[in-house]
Amino acid sequence: MRRTTLELTTLGLFGAIITLMAFVPQFGFITFGFVALTIIHIPVLIGGFFGGQKVTLGLALIFGLASMSQALIRPVTFVDILFQNPFVSVLPRVLFGVSIVYLTLLFKKIFKNRYWIAMSTFGISTLLHTLFVLSSIYVFSPFFSNLSAFADTTPFWPLITSVMAANGVFEVIAAIAIAAPIAVRIGGANPFSEI
Repeated sequence: MRRTTLELTTLGLFGAIITLMAFVPQFGFITFGFVALTIIHIPVLIGGFFGGQKVTLGLALIFGLASMSQALIRPVTFVDILFQNPFVSVLPRVLFGVSIVYLTLLFKKIFKNRYWIAMSTFGISTLLHTLFVLSSIYVFSPFFSNLSAFADTTPFWPLITSVMAANGVFEVIAAIAIAAPIAVRIGGANPFSEI
């Protein structure tokens, strides 16, 4: 019962932080022209590290739903219109949560040090998050569908590498430098016991 209370409290607290970051302009999604740097993945990482598997997946779902809601209510650029599609906004964020869980399980077997587990998991899962989002845009967006002339003139991998260079590196650095130390500090003696 105590564990369930902790999970619900963690989910509520970090879910509220994610929602706040999504709806306060230039807080969770920092827009520079057509490029948006995302830092909402940080509370997903920290809350998941502290709360365990169920909390990680719940926070990832909240992240996706908040992203879609923000795109529906307050679109800023034409790119936001793409995130009104749940396959672009929600699906990649759920996959992000799944990747956090499985990477944590993997790195628990490789490292004994919690900092190394957190840094490795957070860095790689953040890269995967960017890849999931860009792949979903490419697959599910009408601009990139096989029927679109834009898809014929915009190869997939150059698009991926250019966006990764523009914002993916920053997001990975933020995950490793900001999220990992905080997560380890508040995570307790064995934050992965429920994963």
